[in-house]
Amino acid sequence: MTWSVRLAKEAANQLKELPPDRQEFVLSHLRAMKDDPFSGDLVRLKGQQGKGRFRKRVGRYRLIFTPYYSEHMIEISQILIRSEKAYR
Repeated sequence: MTWSVRLAKEAANQLKELPPDRQEFVLSHLRAMKDDPFSGDLVRLKGQQGKGRFRKRVGRYRLIFTPYYSEHMIEISQILIRSEKAYR
């Protein structure tokens, strides 16, 4: 079954700030997540803020998302470049 992918306002703004070639790179991975959002380098986040959320590695970028299983939808809450500050 196909999943729908929704960008939160913050994630949409972060995507717009990326260079055009990097935007296309991230968008191609977002499109691939429609078929199987749980494939690839995926980690369930820990702690109170990470409850129910996942981190997916896409090159140097990290997609933070929450799956809504009953609706078959994932919401991308953040698109971060990997750095020391990515998860703070």
